[in-house]
Amino acid sequence: MVRRFIFCLACLVILIWVLACTTTPKYNFPQGSRVGVINLLEPYATHQNFSSFATKNFTKTYPVDWEMPAYAEGRLRTLLEKDARFTVVEIKVSEKLTREQLRLNMIEQVILSETAPPTVPPQGSRSLDTVSDPYDVQAVVVIGSYSGPSPFRSRDVQLKVQGYGLFTRKLFSGKLGSVLWGLFSFRKAYAYAQIGVVVYKVQPVNYIYAARTIAKGRHLRLIKNFDWDADLSNLPESELDQAKPLIQGFINEAVKKALQKANLTPPPPPKKIREMDQPPSL
Repeated sequence: MVRRFIFCLACLVILIWVLACTTTPKYNFPQGSRVGVINLLEPYATHQNFSSFATKNFTKTYPVDWEMPAYAEGRLRTLLEKDARFTVVEIKVSEKLTREQLRLNMIEQVILSETAPPTVPPQGSRSLDTVSDPYDVQAVVVIGSYSGPSPFRSRDVQLKVQGYGLFTRKLFSGKLGSVLWGLFSFRKAYAYAQIGVVVYKVQPVNYIYAARTIAKGRHLRLIKNFDWDADLSNLPESELDQAKPLIQGFINEAVKKALQKANLTPPPPPKKIREMDQPPSL
């Protein structure tokens, strides 16, 4: 009995130690903290089509007027400015190579990392230090797209997608594509967004939290009124635009989660004590 108790106690201590080592620390940012925003989102949409015939698979980008980078930055700024502690600072990164290094090292590799917390590449840390130092910020939020496995599958293989836009799956053509008046369909169109929102403390660089727009177990967003008679290789604007509000919804969720987990949003107001919960008066 005593041995079992000692064994259980030892297991509990080890578990607490492991959790302490793998849990990302939360920072309490003081009044007057400056939070930088680095926006690496591309302005174009991507259409990725998957077919039962490999020769029909393709990826195509489209110039769109969605202004998704401005939308994402606006959501970040709105939520951050709700907390009186923070001054929001836009960090401009115009050099193409630096933008790609930050996207690859500080978003893609961190989001796809299998360690907890993720390992931050030293090259990315140096780049983030270099671009953020002139702005005198204490934290930086980096938002951008990445390339990696998605919730879309072909048998047991996760399909790799990049950016944000439209994913179509068309396994059969013509009447075979949809049978029994559409009850069973072998063609689907989804809005998707491989976008990461990663928060870092700087001076020096430390990872705080990352959220992604599409994660394992999160439901896919089907476009129900997609016109399958349209030319998939040259989609009209009307079909592409159906994905826009769904992608904005993905961004809203990821931004909110990342900022909440990084302690960059004001705490929720205290719950009101109902009259029936009040202690009886003496």
